[in-house]
Amino acid sequence: MPDSRITYHLGSRAKPANNLLLILQGSDCRSSLTNHSIKEVLPKVRLDADVLLIEKWGLTPETNECPQTYIDNDSPSQRVNDARQVLEHLNETKSYQSVYVLGGSEGAVIAVMLREAFPGITATIAFNGGGNSFQDDIEHNIKASTPAEVTASVLTEFREFAEQIKTSKEPFAVNSSQHGYKWWEEMLTLEQTKVIEHGNTPLLIVQSGQDASVDPEKTHVMIENLSSSENVKYQYFEELNHGLRKENGDSIDDSALSVMRGWFQKH
Repeated sequence: MPDSRITYHLGSRAKPANNLLLILQGSDCRSSLTNHSIKEVLPKVRLDADVLLIEKWGLTPETNECPQTYIDNDSPSQRVNDARQVLEHLNETKSYQSVYVLGGSEGAVIAVMLREAFPGITATIAFNGGGNSFQDDIEHNIKASTPAEVTASVLTEFREFAEQIKTSKEPFAVNSSQHGYKWWEEMLTLEQTKVIEHGNTPLLIVQSGQDASVDPEKTHVMIENLSSSENVKYQYFEELNHGLRKENGDSIDDSALSVMRGWFQKH
């Protein structure tokens, strides 16, 4: 049986903090400690909070090549379960007054899933996590990133792969974009609209207009189709990309940081 220990990093402020900020990384196969935005930039949205990072399955700061144990075991449900366990543990040992969750890309999907699974969250921000269907977002990425002469064939190949995953009765060996069967099966069958509707705590969804990884139009449609949006706010940034940067920007844009900071301060 693979090692199933959960590794997390808790960074404390100079003064004892009453608040906790969990930052959830995207889909990349590397330690959260090697991500500059997560370590240095995103913590600025709540300066009075301790910062919590939770490693994905089998990853360490020393990870150079994506390990097979990560391919086999990493999945959205696994990440949510790990985060829930860590938050429950810290709730017992630290007794934080407020718990804030921030995630981008795949981390945004995990954030909205955790919002449903762990009711003790004070407020959540999910940026550039895409629309209701992950397949739509992948197809958007293919259209944005492949040469026109091969786009049709790449789309066909991906649709065949997606259909095989969704209709398979048994898991099979997969290593596509550093993800295995479990990850692909969960992502391709997830209906994000339902996950958002099942959560009750405040949620800010942020979407960039120049996002080549997920389809901004599909995010708009998802927001419009929410049966209840009482606790959900939507913020759109036309000029920013998937990393919340402007075209020539080298870091998350101040406009996005300001909005996210304001959302957490309200709660």
